[in-house]
Amino acid sequence: MSTLTAPPVAWYRQLWPWLLMLMPALALFGGIATWWLAAVTSDPLVVDDYYREGRAINRRLERDAAAARLGLSAVIARGADGSVVVDLDAAPGAELPATLSLALVHATRAELDRRVELTAIGAGRYVAAAERLPESGRWHLVLEEPQRRWRLTGVATGFAQPQRLGAQP
Repeated sequence: MSTLTAPPVAWYRQLWPWLLMLMPALALFGGIATWWLAAVTSDPLVVDDYYREGRAINRRLERDAAAARLGLSAVIARGADGSVVVDLDAAPGAELPATLSLALVHATRAELDRRVELTAIGAGRYVAAAERLPESGRWHLVLEEPQRRWRLTGVATGFAQPQRLGAQP
């Protein structure tokens, strides 16, 4: 009696060797992709001088407290023509400046950061007609007067609705 046996199948025609090679191949491609991302992108969020930044925190806290003492609050909105409009409220007797500066700091992309100069048009209303508010994204807002004695801060997720900034004691 003779026994019929099938001829052996070549290794590259079987499933198991390919499944075993899949994970190391994926790790190799993942490593190459990670290296490429690290090489072509920068990390602008890392601060070079931590000591100087730490000392500056005290000055920032003093400016927040000064805004609270003046009873300041603001509403940032998009005007009918798309311009930036800020309504600034203060405690009675507080003097409002002729101009304001609004810093729009993107949460993750430093190249999108910008500063908007606003001019008073009366009754605590300030306008920057040539500027437009961004449609979407997460933004840190800093509103301050030119001498930088006080500031109002807040976070906005788009500007479809007016954003309120209040003093933080």
